[in-house]
Amino acid sequence: MMTIGVCGPIDLKLLDWELKGQDFPETNSFPLSTHFVNALLRRGFKVVAYTNSPFIEEPMVLEGKHLTVCIAPQRPQPGRRFFQFEVKELQKQIQQHPCDFISAFWSYEYGWAALRSGIPTVVSLHDVALQILLQHKDIFRLVRWAINYIVVSKATHLIANSSYTYNMLDKGTREKTIVINNFYPAELEEQLEVPIQKQDYLVSVSMGFSNRKNISTALQAFAIIRKQYPKLEYHLLGAGMEPGGPAQQYALENDLADGVKFIGTQPYDKVLHEISHARILLHPAREESFGMVLLEAMIARTPVIGGKESGYVPTLLDNGKAGLLCDINSPEAIADSIDKLMQNRQLAKDLVQNAYEFARNNYSEEVIIDQHLRYYAKILGKRLIPAQDIETTETSNNIMRA
Repeated sequence: MMTIGVCGPIDLKLLDWELKGQDFPETNSFPLSTHFVNALLRRGFKVVAYTNSPFIEEPMVLEGKHLTVCIAPQRPQPGRRFFQFEVKELQKQIQQHPCDFISAFWSYEYGWAALRSGIPTVVSLHDVALQILLQHKDIFRLVRWAINYIVVSKATHLIANSSYTYNMLDKGTREKTIVINNFYPAELEEQLEVPIQKQDYLVSVSMGFSNRKNISTALQAFAIIRKQYPKLEYHLLGAGMEPGGPAQQYALENDLADGVKFIGTQPYDKVLHEISHARILLHPAREESFGMVLLEAMIARTPVIGGKESGYVPTLLDNGKAGLLCDINSPEAIADSIDKLMQNRQLAKDLVQNAYEFARNNYSEEVIIDQHLRYYAKILGKRLIPAQDIETTETSNNIMRA
């Protein structure tokens, strides 16, 4: 019987188990790693999830039939302490509640703690720490880069979340890395309420108002296009996009706030609602290791605009067959792409259909989780047997004996 550990940021509210709906502490959350836990549970595996929270003083353990969640405490300003407290607390939880194999999300504190536990581990790379450091030259990113260096050096098995991430790695790291793309969860289509008529707004979801995320250029582009479409709105979601946040401050200082709704960080279902009801999803990021929000829009049948040189974005958009690609550094080029989708309904319809089919064929949970499980079996040198298969066999044998 195989118990798989998942060490990473977990959104407890998104977990699909018998404790769903209870009042849990807020954790460092990330939808993808949470969807990964749910996917393993759907396949009958026992799972131990290791995560952490800045809102607890002592470790917490939540137990269900097939899922155990171990929550380690996190202290303020972990970067100043090189995340040592966080790594040690996560490591303690892993050792006190062991599993057979660990999939660690991110090559930082979660991957470090998993590797230090001594349990066979694969670390997933969801960004390239050096590239982030080069674009955000501060002490925190330097610390993150150093931790990434330690984790990548110590890890025997690595997974890159896209071909772009893989190609950014050095030769030695690539030799122990395989590519398994990110995925969208099986229940996403049920969660998405795709309206018959899209509403009259563009949407961007961005975690941070930075040069890399490039929201400033998107705001300039919207100011251009709104002269042509005065009823069109622009909704901004994510960290830094809240009322009074850096995005709004920039917009006000540069007379670019007209028609813009600064919504900020929202629950996952609210984000999905905004994406599915939008006329267009604009993704102005200059660099992207994958682009989950693009994938969600593709399933939501919302037309997408992305950068033609923005990391993995061109590949995810099937080189322009599943979304419009443009010079994301040019407000005029972005505005022109928006205008094309607004004017040409058939173009938008064709792109949406191509995007949906491309996403279903290449990035579905069914396709990607099977790749993970085959790789784990290869690492361990044995077939992975879900707990539910054993329980079903034991039940059948008991019936036969009775």
